[in-house]
Amino acid sequence: MTTNSLKGKEISVASYLVSLIEDLNIDFVPVLQGGAIMKMIDEVGESKKLNYIVPNHEQALAMMVDGYARIKGFGVGMVTSGPGAVNLATGIACSYYDSIPCLYITGQVGMFHVKGERKVRQRGFQETDVVSVLKPITKFSELLTNAEDVKYVFEKAVHLATTGRPGPVVIDLPYNVQRQMINPEKLHGYSAPNIDYISGKNLIDIVKDVVKDLHRAKKPIILVGGGVRVSNMQDKILSFLQKTGFPVVSTWGAADIFSDDIEMYIGNVGKSGSPSCVESVQECDLLLCLGSRFTPKIIINEKKFAEKAKVIAVDIDLAELEEGITTPDVKINADLKEFIPVLIEHIGNSFVTTDWKNQVLHFKNQNFLPTAQNKSGSFVDPFKFVRKLFEEAPDNAIFITDAGANLTWVMQGYKIKKGQRLISAWGNSPMGYSFPASIGAYFADKSRPVIALTGDGGLQMNIQELQTVVGNNVNLKLFIFNNRCFGNIVMGARREFNGRVHGNDASTGYTVPDFIKIANAYGLKAETIDNESGLTKKIQNVLKTEGTLVIDINVDPHQEHDELNI
Repeated sequence: MTTNSLKGKEISVASYLVSLIEDLNIDFVPVLQGGAIMKMIDEVGESKKLNYIVPNHEQALAMMVDGYARIKGFGVGMVTSGPGAVNLATGIACSYYDSIPCLYITGQVGMFHVKGERKVRQRGFQETDVVSVLKPITKFSELLTNAEDVKYVFEKAVHLATTGRPGPVVIDLPYNVQRQMINPEKLHGYSAPNIDYISGKNLIDIVKDVVKDLHRAKKPIILVGGGVRVSNMQDKILSFLQKTGFPVVSTWGAADIFSDDIEMYIGNVGKSGSPSCVESVQECDLLLCLGSRFTPKIIINEKKFAEKAKVIAVDIDLAELEEGITTPDVKINADLKEFIPVLIEHIGNSFVTTDWKNQVLHFKNQNFLPTAQNKSGSFVDPFKFVRKLFEEAPDNAIFITDAGANLTWVMQGYKIKKGQRLISAWGNSPMGYSFPASIGAYFADKSRPVIALTGDGGLQMNIQELQTVVGNNVNLKLFIFNNRCFGNIVMGARREFNGRVHGNDASTGYTVPDFIKIANAYGLKAETIDNESGLTKKIQNVLKTEGTLVIDINVDPHQEHDELNI
């Protein structure tokens, strides 16, 4: 039932909300049952436009919504009150820090049992003040106390989720309000306020100044951040770079915008990025940053970052411009959807000098693929494995990475092909993200191969979702970089505590199960890649296998990754 077919009818708040969700151009809503959300889920189940699945943990559900939204553009999920709603927090934070628009509807106890301003800790069974818990990691979080406000609250939530700097929103919905009857024609809606960032004539004048700076610069570089992907300006920025020939570097959040065959693309910035990038940024005299936060992942040394350059930063979030760990010389608070087209209009033809182009290409050609510590051949070199996997995977493959050492191995080893996607929860980076997020990505676009890359520790955070894969016939490939330890932390602990590690490996409390037996117990096919013998053929066989396959990769527990310095 759509909103157009509701005229003159009294329906429940839950039914009305589902009709609004149907109009969002999505078809996938993960739900997890509970007493306080039953009415909403019943209406989802009765919808002829929405499909739902039932994950096995609310944390995983939120990550599925996030993964779906990164491919589809928007995601919706529903869970019950108290522990169900609180369990969403880690996945919601992934969306918040990476500016991914999502809507969560959480069930709440009936209004009679909501504690409100009372001093008791809890009044209703499984009641939690979800709004207060989730407010710091959402753009909007509100308890819907009045059924007549449902249209206003929903429209406000969706507007805030999808405009400005996008992000997740939460509507906390008491059970009695879900069931209350309303007349949709008598509801009041939400009127969005005017934007407060630079636009129009002011933006044109500012862009013209930026163009002058670019013309004057002898060694310009464009730094492209995740904001370019979030604003859906990836094609425009590629056109801009093709037109001008500017050298370009990226943050991890924008890494999949640039295929490896783009000559002047140098790689990723930051401590765990490319040495070529770090050298180029340190040598440039103008750095134009588009949609990039100034964080420790990007800036190795805030006192030396781009120390020879005039730094111009464009971001829709004024706080990122003013409160990062370093301050750009020019701060432009604008929407990239407006800024980049105006920049293209006024930039003119290519004017990168041959000397600077050759110097950048020299830096790029010095780049290297890190290698395995262990040369015995008894383990798999993760850098070599990642490089080969990206080469062999189809051009439309979606790669979703996890956290810690396995994330860095991927980001230091990959070379992406045009059309491939590379996704992770870049800002929050929780262990256990990639597997459930890959399930969401699968439902967002079933025509594309989905490849999840995780670690042994990360998989155990959400290993229960193997049943979600089985129960819903999900088709993906799950690669486990199994080094039998928390690799990233082991690296740091060894360096900081004179070789000591605690809580990181089998000798200090962390153990790893037999993933092959576990996958088989769930009814999934699984195999091990023990070493590099015939590696290309092994990867090819995995990729052409029908259905989901779990692959346990034997990685040296002492394998590290590169950390750069300046």
